[in-house]
Amino acid sequence: MSDHALIRDVFNKQLVQTIAYHISYVYSPFEHLKFSHKASSFSHNDSFKSRANCIANALIQFLPNNFLESALIIRRCVEKIEIKSNNWENFIFMPFAIFVEKKGCQRAFLHVSMDLLKEITKRFTSEFAIRSFIVHYPDETLSILKEWTQNNNHHVRRLVSEGLRPRLPWAQVIHRFIKHPEITLDILELLKDDNSKYVQKSVANHLNDITKDNPEIALNALEKWKKENRPNTNWIVKHALRSELKKGNQKALEIAGYSLSPNIEVSDFKLSSSKIKIGDYILFQFTITNIGSHEEQLMIDYICHFMKSNGRTAPKTFKLRTKSLKEGQSIHFKKKHSLQIRSTRKIYPGKHRIELFINGISFKSNTFFITP
Repeated sequence: MSDHALIRDVFNKQLVQTIAYHISYVYSPFEHLKFSHKASSFSHNDSFKSRANCIANALIQFLPNNFLESALIIRRCVEKIEIKSNNWENFIFMPFAIFVEKKGCQRAFLHVSMDLLKEITKRFTSEFAIRSFIVHYPDETLSILKEWTQNNNHHVRRLVSEGLRPRLPWAQVIHRFIKHPEITLDILELLKDDNSKYVQKSVANHLNDITKDNPEIALNALEKWKKENRPNTNWIVKHALRSELKKGNQKALEIAGYSLSPNIEVSDFKLSSSKIKIGDYILFQFTITNIGSHEEQLMIDYICHFMKSNGRTAPKTFKLRTKSLKEGQSIHFKKKHSLQIRSTRKIYPGKHRIELFINGISFKSNTFFITP
């Protein structure tokens, strides 16, 4: 898919025809022409999710009504489709996962459905489809997911963490896990030393989710993991702390090894101009000196206090870098910050402020004005 194409365009007539071909190969009674017509009946402006559901609904209509029979057909089909190195082409597996969610989320089919989602996720993630099973059959599903933490396929192990995330992007929130985060923390314990960076990243994102609703519980777990001092777990801890570090949470800073009272001096904080036009950029610079008697571990951020449409300012933290500064050592920073209007950010005229934020502490700030 080209850089200019929209993500929804992965679901197109060619993909539908490819699905029809593979199903026909393993199930000769399949009405592939009728299926292709129905499955590609989405409009040009239909969303990514609407298109995927359109294809899945066509599968429901044209595959056998007996779920066990249709599940076997899908399994054979999935095993036949070649996994591509281009991830966009692997979206072909997503409608199959949605089919399993829609037709197979019943207690009588639970193990067949979960086993099929496991096979699908080896090719393309089933993290969205599996959430219906977690919500409707939590105890049975959690028991299966615990077993999967020992699976030899890292896609399956990642699915355990990713599927259980309380706030998985693009998916329904699982409020039970927000109220009782210990449920998923018990399972994450089984993945905390996983060798796969793919799994580690998911575990870190999961813990970062937990910090949004239950920061104390998440930080207690991360503090415990940090004390175990294992390379894989340390990587997870570092990345799971990112949101709380951005806020300057003191416990998060301590876990990450930063001093809560760094013995440093910030000097020569200058802005390139006091007036900047929308669409331009502002350049700022400053110097940090270690004036203490020991090395300092520094997390150096800056906060832009943006003027909003209501006349108030709203802060946004930006990462600059982390740095070890030896006794007496100084380091000079220059940073160019764009003030271009983007789809995710509007720039309004008025008074703005840049604040230096080091190890969760505000050091200095300077104001500037943005003009139309």
